[in-house]
Amino acid sequence: MMELVAEGVEKSYGATRALAGLSMRLRSGEIVGIAGPNGAGKSTLTRMLAGEETADRGEITLIRDGQSAGECWKHVAVVHQEPHVWPNITVGENLSVGRESRWLGKVGLPANAETVLTKLGIQQYVDYQLGDLSLAIRQRVEIARAMFSGADVFLFDEPNSALTEEESEALFATMNELADEGRIIVLITHRLNDFVRCCKRVVILRDGLIARELKDADITEANIARELTAHIAKAASNQSPARFVGAMPLGAPSSLELNRWSDDNGAFRDIYLKLPRGGITVLSGVEGSGARELAQAIGGFRKLRSRGRPQVTTTYLAANRRDTVFGNMSVAENLVSRRSWQELCNPVPFLRPDRITEAAKRSIVRYGVKTGSPDHSITSLSGGNQQKVVLSAAMEQGSDILVVEEPTRGVDIGSSRDIYALLAEYAASGRSVVLYCTEPQEIFQIASVVIVLSRGRIAGKIAMDKICSVVDLAQVLAEYEATA
Repeated sequence: MMELVAEGVEKSYGATRALAGLSMRLRSGEIVGIAGPNGAGKSTLTRMLAGEETADRGEITLIRDGQSAGECWKHVAVVHQEPHVWPNITVGENLSVGRESRWLGKVGLPANAETVLTKLGIQQYVDYQLGDLSLAIRQRVEIARAMFSGADVFLFDEPNSALTEEESEALFATMNELADEGRIIVLITHRLNDFVRCCKRVVILRDGLIARELKDADITEANIARELTAHIAKAASNQSPARFVGAMPLGAPSSLELNRWSDDNGAFRDIYLKLPRGGITVLSGVEGSGARELAQAIGGFRKLRSRGRPQVTTTYLAANRRDTVFGNMSVAENLVSRRSWQELCNPVPFLRPDRITEAAKRSIVRYGVKTGSPDHSITSLSGGNQQKVVLSAAMEQGSDILVVEEPTRGVDIGSSRDIYALLAEYAASGRSVVLYCTEPQEIFQIASVVIVLSRGRIAGKIAMDKICSVVDLAQVLAEYEATA
């Protein structure tokens, strides 16, 4: 008998409180689902279980036969939504990483390798280089690595986002087998039906705490969706958030027409869509729906099966700030990082510090960046001000289309409003803005039109002039999530 026990776990990032004294108890032999809106604390909890973060207060303990099993993270295997594998080596070599015990000679696979690989349907790919295989195969290789680790706790984070229905059924069967063997299984997913299919208990996180626990017959898509949107209804009853853009009129000119776009790796297919000038198009959908990948493709960061790309200029900002901020550079250097050399150099292409400083000062005023000096390190700024720096640098390029994933991720309310205003102003200048968002309140405030994706296709289009409140929008999005 094993138990994973969290007691009074707290974790903060500056002024943001991710976990606010969370306590829970997970037992061996069960599959427990963890659900919650964005910002509820799911990602932080996942990183803490995996040993990637430490608690400010409280502790997480694995108890086996009444005794502590030592450092909990050493007994946890994580299957991520984006496979953490090595594409430049074979499947077999991926499964052998970490099992090396000598300097020379071939590292063999575990004794039960054939059984596990056959069960996951990847036995025939052992000698293939992983980079030549589909994303679904890479996902199953990571699942195999987790199974070979001998872990007591298996944490599945959106594990079937790249799998077909048949492959998902096989994955759920494997999860049940692991639970039957006495392991602790945790499932984090946006697909509500997955909780119904394989969990006997679903924990709802909200504001870093457990807000509700559903068991057995109470685990329905409707009940989970109601819990996930309860905080939105409460907030909306207190104050309706301001909207920063209006709905787009019919027949508005477009800056780009997507004509049967399909992703080279199958994340989305046969997409027909017009991006209106002067408007903000929000792409929404659970992880694995293809919405995030479509945003990346519009931004030029994914390979398409279709021939060529339209001749429009695009600027793209990833969701993870670590991918958009130059942490070793100053505020000024980050602000001008996307400008042409003609703006910052002499006729002979040598940088002019005075031009950099002047341009940076103008941007600081123009975009409302709060900093003591342009020469300060970018890491000295708050998350919201770092995001404004990144956004201002992107906007100064003046591209036809600006694509931003999760524009206010990890940003305080005040900075979020500033960012919404900047995005709305950029769109109003006659350009197109494309955002990937999943939070109903954010979508309500910033969208001219919402395109919802499910399983790689457009599942619906939400005209914002028909949506009167955040609650209405949340209910519509929840219906799409329930059928995703």
